Amino acid sequence: MDKKEDNQKLDSSQYKTGKILLSWIAPEYEYYEKTTDWYWWVSLFAIILFVTAIWQKSFLFSVLVLIGWITIILYAARKPLLVKCALAERGVIVGDKLYFWQDLKSFWIFYNPPVRKDLVITSKRSIMPPLNIHLGSEDPMKIRELMIKFIPEIEQDESLIDSLARLARF
Repeated sequence: MDKKEDNQKLDSSQYKTGKILLSWIAPEYEYYEKTTDWYWWVSLFAIILFVTAIWQKSFLFSVLVLIGWITIILYAARKPLLVKCALAERGVIVGDKLYFWQDLKSFWIFYNPPVRKDLVITSKRSIMPPLNIHLGSEDPMKIRELMIKFIPEIEQDESLIDSLARLARF
């Protein structure tokens, strides 16, 4: 590929996103190293649920427990990918996906290092879950200053699922 094609690609992506105001690279989610004990406890919990499902003669629940256990084990062993995040004139970019400002409702920054350093963005679409973007080593005040120009800052509470996942070090 020659330089002219490279410049055309850059220009076409910049046309879509507008000027990039700030960018950083961060893991897609918080990763905790799991010990062997962690896997044993998860397996014990799954066995208890599975035995309960068999005792209740609930075939569907027992299949669901097995699928859930396998999924949790596979997901827990997977290390997070590094994702390029950016704030641009036209929206928020996470990886290859652009979320336009007009589709976003509000944001909140959870900043309590080393426990949590996340930018959470809620969408105007009711079926879309909140976007949780790790800040990595980026300055949260810089991100806040840029975000507040485009969408309002509304305080949010940490979801129960996030709290439980952090407690279980998942």
